[in-house]
Amino acid sequence: MDREDRYALINERIEKLKFIAEEMQIAFFIAKNITDSFVARTIARHIVVRAENFIQHARGLLKPLRAAGYQVSEFHASKEAYASAFEEYFSAARHKLGAHVQDLDFGKRIELWNDIEIVKISFFVEGAQEIYRDLGRLSLPNYVAYTEPPELTNQVVLEALHRYQRYIENRNGIELGTDPLALTRPNTTALLNATPVHSRAGQLVLIRRWVTMQDDLLQKVITQPRIARLLKARIITDIISFCDCLVTRPAVAGAPQEMDGLDKLIALSGESSAVIDDFVSTSNFMDELWTARSIRNNIGSHVDIDTTVTLANLLANLDRYDVYEALHFYKRVEAAFTKTCFQILFLKMYASDGQRVYGISSSHGQPVVPYADDGFEALPSSPPRYSFNDEEAYKINLMRWLHGNDDQKAEARYFFWKAFECSQVIETIEEIDIFENSGRRLRTHYLRKAHDFFSSTLSDELSDLEFRGVLDIMVMCGNGFPYPLAEILVRYGWKTSPFRQWFICRSLGEISSTPHDSVRAFLQAAERSSHWPVRLQASIARFKTFVKNEGLYTLNQKGKTRVEFSRIIDALLKSRQKNERLIFLLAFASILSAPGWDLFSTPFKSNYKQLQNNIEDTIIPLLKQNSDNSKATTLKKLIQSNDYVGVSLLLAIDFEEPHPLRLELLESCCNGSISTAGHDQAARHLAMCFLLNKDHHAAFDIVQRLASRNPDWVDIQILGAEILGETVGSEEEATKWIAGLRRSYKLNPELETRLREIEAEITKRV
Repeated sequence: MDREDRYALINERIEKLKFIAEEMQIAFFIAKNITDSFVARTIARHIVVRAENFIQHARGLLKPLRAAGYQVSEFHASKEAYASAFEEYFSAARHKLGAHVQDLDFGKRIELWNDIEIVKISFFVEGAQEIYRDLGRLSLPNYVAYTEPPELTNQVVLEALHRYQRYIENRNGIELGTDPLALTRPNTTALLNATPVHSRAGQLVLIRRWVTMQDDLLQKVITQPRIARLLKARIITDIISFCDCLVTRPAVAGAPQEMDGLDKLIALSGESSAVIDDFVSTSNFMDELWTARSIRNNIGSHVDIDTTVTLANLLANLDRYDVYEALHFYKRVEAAFTKTCFQILFLKMYASDGQRVYGISSSHGQPVVPYADDGFEALPSSPPRYSFNDEEAYKINLMRWLHGNDDQKAEARYFFWKAFECSQVIETIEEIDIFENSGRRLRTHYLRKAHDFFSSTLSDELSDLEFRGVLDIMVMCGNGFPYPLAEILVRYGWKTSPFRQWFICRSLGEISSTPHDSVRAFLQAAERSSHWPVRLQASIARFKTFVKNEGLYTLNQKGKTRVEFSRIIDALLKSRQKNERLIFLLAFASILSAPGWDLFSTPFKSNYKQLQNNIEDTIIPLLKQNSDNSKATTLKKLIQSNDYVGVSLLLAIDFEEPHPLRLELLESCCNGSISTAGHDQAARHLAMCFLLNKDHHAAFDIVQRLASRNPDWVDIQILGAEILGETVGSEEEATKWIAGLRRSYKLNPELETRLREIEAEITKRV
């Protein structure tokens, strides 16, 4: 190697050392300005990873410096002392929690995590700077003196970090934690991941937390290139770790990378890993993973040791790699994991990781070891204690419910639940129940200040969207306080428009307050409305009230009944026209099999079977029969799968527009009068109902949700593109969706043909 090449090598090493030292100091600054210890440690992992990178490049610099004639004994001693300290404190953490996520004893992992704290971390941050600064004494050509990164004094950066901290602090309640580090967070439940398959699932939800945290922070600092680059490198590295934990990576036996993924561990436990396997086989998983892994290997968990690969090229590659494409890839992989958890009983708990529980207090057990303080981290303060008689608090929490995020909505719901329970009583209602055996019972109900607030709110000029939001929170609290909430709705319902009466009837059905004279009178009057949707919804509300209350009574009384099922059905169907009668039957059957109603409908299994037979007998003559009788077979399968939206769709497509039965069937499915079964097939059929109803946006919303949680279902991904392609004004979005499909999935000729047809349609329109 000639002198020029030797100095080029030295310069490249020194440039990379400076970059690493700067990134370590920036990461240290971020972690120091976030007071949540778990988040601070999540960011500080980057320092642990970069410290190892610093050691590798410092060692790689020694030989060329000696060959160039420099005195390097002090540099050599310093870097080896630094390396020895790293090996003692953070080498295991780098391999198990930073650059990779690998198997580790439960207690040892927590110990390694807690060891990532500000004193030890600062030693390695400052040590890297000191070693780099000492190189200046050698008077190396092109050496650039170390200066603190300008981000450390940038008020915009500081404010962004404080905004992120406030975002964290605004979360209240107890969090469900199923990851192996849940014990290190305050106000968090925890469990032991004792078996290999549970341990791997726990590692996956831990990485999911890290990716979510870092992505949230990235959005706050996206205008700061070097911080964004740092977070991007961490996110890519964690995405690779997530993939390696989910899908078994091909590796030579005994190699450090050898590790069974969740797919293999599930199979070894006797369950099916079909969701993961199908996703990998139908998608370009390996190709997208390889692209991300090459970035991770060169500038994520490592800084390429090859001096012919310049730092400028490494950073250019990182900048060119679209982190949002990486996150889209990750979300598909994460969806395959979540779907797998839902399908396997012993993994379902991992799908609920991160959910919050309100109304319970944390026990003051083992304190949390802080990242930055000398003592133990105190438990977070309790959420604000609003007065349950304070109208301003009512307004604040209603706005949180209507316009807040999921956490704020949950907190608002808990607040109103307590307000309905214990705010000041302003009205007492006495109602006498009269029983068939001539017995009587006096019941007393209380309308409280919180109820009065909702009564006056409903009387205001709410937008339709806000009106529905107010009804939603009342329904959410209906199980605890059915009578007063139903009473408020009825008082408002008498004086509102038929459009809003429909929503009132729907809410009364969900709340199911009985016995309740005013509710009964309102629903009976609504059943005589001149508006068919109101008549339908009023009868559905009466049916739901019967099923919920009579079902519980029958279960509690070991089979004893008060009112026969057939008596209610006959009363609700009396004098109904033929088309109306069919829709009533479909609606009633769909309620008995709807998500959340299985407990209440248990006593009515035989009645449900009769409803199914009645529906089949009614529809068969209405279908346009084909030679192979396949429609009748399809009808039976749909009924057996409780898919009454699918039944309605099957019948509706046999009628041309504007046939009234077609219109009524589609509208009843779209507005929820005919309930959608709790499986993906029924949801797809609902999307098709919206599509036939010319509501492309609602259809796409449903298909988009299906596509997001079913990354292994290629056909639903294509359907999303087809709906977008038919939607005027969505041409650009459709084009992007199609490009994403081609990038992410292995498309056979048939699927490619469907995509080309969509593109041709878009081209005609544009």
